[in-house]
Amino acid sequence: MKKKALSLALALVMVFSFTVTPVSAIDFESSSDPVTKTLARVIGTVFEDLVSVLNIFLRENDKFVDEEEYVYDNFYEGTADFIDEAKAGAKWSLGQSSASLVPENYEDYDLFLGGFISEQNFFTNDVREVLDDMKVRVIALNDGSGRGTAVFATIDSIGVSNGDIRHIRGLLKDFAAENNLNSINLFATHTHSGIDTQGLWTDIFRKWPKNIFSAFTGIIETEQGTDPEYMEFFYGKVCDAITEAVESMEEGTMTFARKDIGARYFSNKNRPSASSMDTELKRFVFTPDDASVTPTIILNMSAHPDVVGLATEDDPTKGHGVSGDYIYYIGETINNAGYNFMFFNGSIAGIYIGRISAPAEKRVDIAANYGREIGKIVLGMTMSKNEILADDYLMSLNWKAEDIEGYHYTPWYEDWVPAEETKVDPILNIKIAQVEVHVTNPVIKAAGKLGVVNYLIKKSDRNYYVTTEIGYMEIGKDVKVAFVPGEICTDLIYGGNQLTAEGSVKNEAYEGKTLCEIFGDDVIIFGLANDAVGYIVPENDYCMALAFGHYQELLSLGEKEATVMFDAYEKLLEE
Repeated sequence: MKKKALSLALALVMVFSFTVTPVSAIDFESSSDPVTKTLARVIGTVFEDLVSVLNIFLRENDKFVDEEEYVYDNFYEGTADFIDEAKAGAKWSLGQSSASLVPENYEDYDLFLGGFISEQNFFTNDVREVLDDMKVRVIALNDGSGRGTAVFATIDSIGVSNGDIRHIRGLLKDFAAENNLNSINLFATHTHSGIDTQGLWTDIFRKWPKNIFSAFTGIIETEQGTDPEYMEFFYGKVCDAITEAVESMEEGTMTFARKDIGARYFSNKNRPSASSMDTELKRFVFTPDDASVTPTIILNMSAHPDVVGLATEDDPTKGHGVSGDYIYYIGETINNAGYNFMFFNGSIAGIYIGRISAPAEKRVDIAANYGREIGKIVLGMTMSKNEILADDYLMSLNWKAEDIEGYHYTPWYEDWVPAEETKVDPILNIKIAQVEVHVTNPVIKAAGKLGVVNYLIKKSDRNYYVTTEIGYMEIGKDVKVAFVPGEICTDLIYGGNQLTAEGSVKNEAYEGKTLCEIFGDDVIIFGLANDAVGYIVPENDYCMALAFGHYQELLSLGEKEATVMFDAYEKLLEE
């Protein structure tokens, strides 16, 4: 009985550490001091051992499937082959749609914000108001080569699990066959103020204790963290939006531009050992041949939209409002300029908002200011400064001097250098691959046994495995994209301090290649692609010591995750 009580206590500790972002970890100044590193490793090992003991007492649920019965269904590989030249006479075709994912009667559902559980809200970030909107945005893209249409949908959510993504694909199976869809790809904006579509940030005082009791005793079934009725609504809205996008395809032309907007717009506060950040905006513009059809801007940007949802000490009632965060306001700015808007997040493990450009009484105002400024930069990316100054719409959005008195505010277009815009040939090569990752993180094992997230876990000789997806895409002859199924530490893409022996907690250098070394320095990242596996951390800097700047490991599949994925990327490129 004492052992059960001890295990229950450990479970509750695990639950709260799993769902509450530790502020001390974010603010901790990392040190290369050997004593500090040793202490971090010892604490991390003790933590892992304690949770591993807990796992002994937790029962498996129906999400754990024996190896011989495990089936990974509703998977799309992409284009059958890759081409180097556009087909003669081929043109781009693009269809677009968007829809709200907030039910009109949202009060009738059991809904919570996904991203964190705030003690200032008494650990119940239940939805009480809608501040702007939570959307699904979809584009369907075809290069005219006869190899099929690729679909891309982005959800204003903390993340969407692979199980739910494959369920959506299953619902679209007949439609996909009828319309020759070569892939159906779902992404997330990672907003921390969207309705939780994963189930981790749920009614912890009702569901977590119930599931813990179930995991210990097996007397009752576990209850998934998401609201089943809302998820049916969610599935239907996403499927309808995908269908609408495919059925609205129009021929046209595509251009591409990329611009580094500098570190002042971003901050790295979540991973002290990491040194690199992605500060570029990448923009595609699709212009339909039919001038009556609205053009579409596609933005890729590394973003961590956690501004709106956070409760604050001076306003503890917040943290209950649904919002698309600053992604919504980027889209609003672009929509009002006469474009459809599509968004893909990038490498987001440690990148946050770094610029508050004007006064704001509410956190949603901070998000709106930042989003609208990014929207202006996207719209003006290839314009000269004189063209920007002569643009009535762009200039009407700027703050007046009296509004920003006392703020160190520099207009976004000061010292402006326009980006080069190039035409993109109608070539769309895309290949998706399955990757099986051995789950070694005991926290993730315990969370799986508590059954709140929709994951199918393969069992083999007392080991657990999760199948996820990676991908590689070429748009035109020059744009290369890597699909990453989680929040990747940016040093794994570009290199940096985290990959050195001195910068790592284990005093070991990272031995593998970075994504830039695999795919080229100009590769761009689509993060949270076709899954939400948490953080992807290099093996040499992996340590589960939260108070030493290693929060991400708590939400990772395990120490070998990055190594396994990167081996799969190299194999994918070879194929």
